[in-house]
Amino acid sequence: MATHAEGHPGWDRRRLVYGDWTWLVRDGLDVLRLVFLAGTVVFAIQGRSEAVALTAASSVLLIARVVDLPRWFDFGLIVAITLIAWGTALGLYGDWDHYDKVVHGLSPIGYAPVLYIALVRLGVVPDPERAIREQRVARISGIFIVTLAVGIAVGAVYESIEWMEDKFGILGGHFVKGLWDTETDLLCDISGSFVGAAFLTVWALRGWSSHRVTVVEVEGPSETAVDAAAARLRADPPSVVSAVENRIAGVSPAAEGVVALVAGTLLLTIPGLTLRTVEIVFGVALLAYAAFELVELVRNRDLGERARSAASIAAAAAAGTLVLAWPSSSRLVLLYVAGVVGVVLAFVEAASLATATRSSRELWSSVAISVASLVTGLTLLAAPVRSLDAVTTLLGAFLLVLGVLRLVRAFEARRSSRA
Repeated sequence: MATHAEGHPGWDRRRLVYGDWTWLVRDGLDVLRLVFLAGTVVFAIQGRSEAVALTAASSVLLIARVVDLPRWFDFGLIVAITLIAWGTALGLYGDWDHYDKVVHGLSPIGYAPVLYIALVRLGVVPDPERAIREQRVARISGIFIVTLAVGIAVGAVYESIEWMEDKFGILGGHFVKGLWDTETDLLCDISGSFVGAAFLTVWALRGWSSHRVTVVEVEGPSETAVDAAAARLRADPPSVVSAVENRIAGVSPAAEGVVALVAGTLLLTIPGLTLRTVEIVFGVALLAYAAFELVELVRNRDLGERARSAASIAAAAAAGTLVLAWPSSSRLVLLYVAGVVGVVLAFVEAASLATATRSSRELWSSVAISVASLVTGLTLLAAPVRSLDAVTTLLGAFLLVLGVLRLVRAFEARRSSRA
């Protein structure tokens, strides 16, 4: 790996292809993930019903970012989700007769191995990385059989859902074109699952890692002005700062949650609020949230947490300042600001988990935080409301969700530190 004279990693072809570029956007796969998410945001703002399915698909890709899949697995999942979700959103199934067969044939190649890795993470099946080391043919065969079965099962469930939709008309659609359509779809699912299972089997035989392998180590934003100020504070005077840090160490996340809960409760319970009052409550809550995150950034040594805190501070402080400094903003501007904050916090939370050292319980609670923030943010962006009561209700709900999730994080962090 080429390096600069000062010791920082260089930008050769290997790094450009495999990353890591930064802690937030590691490589081209994260670019594809962000493009997918940006398209979902656009559909949500337009108020299109397809945004619901795209939001679910975006959540899957966000979780994949946290699970830290090997690059080829991550790429396969992105392709599979894109074919399925955007094929539906853009109406490709109806416009192109063969698109359905393309999706059923190609998508299992991407998602079947990923589902097996998900089972590995849950401790249900053996890790393919260790199978060849243990020299057990039975385990290699089991990897192939389980992956194949999982891929076929997903296709069968999908066809069952299509049949139930046609039978009961829940969504008012018509998907099943006949027995031949169902049979060929299932055959394509089997073929794609077979290729996906074979791919994972070869992966296991080669003994390759079931986690993403880092090419270039990158740190979080550890050279920011805030960090420099934090270093000076720790050095002068150390006794006062240490005492303050020790007292606040377990309080900041809980305080953020309390602030958000109080602000959300005010918005939901006080009748007859004016638009400016709503702006003030929401803006002050975001600035308070940013202030407590600043405390977390100053005291925390974990790179993942520092990265997440720095980005959260930027998003919350910018949004809070915008809301307070722009008294003539419309109700939709408020929704859009809150929605963007939710989406940004979701991706930042997911990105920081790759560098953070956390227990399994903390990890999955953070996954829940990321997905909930994404869904809430996209809901706000998709809400075509004009009444002040509806805006107030949505903003209040957003703050309540944010508060509860921060309290959950504080509880898990406290529990982990005690353990």
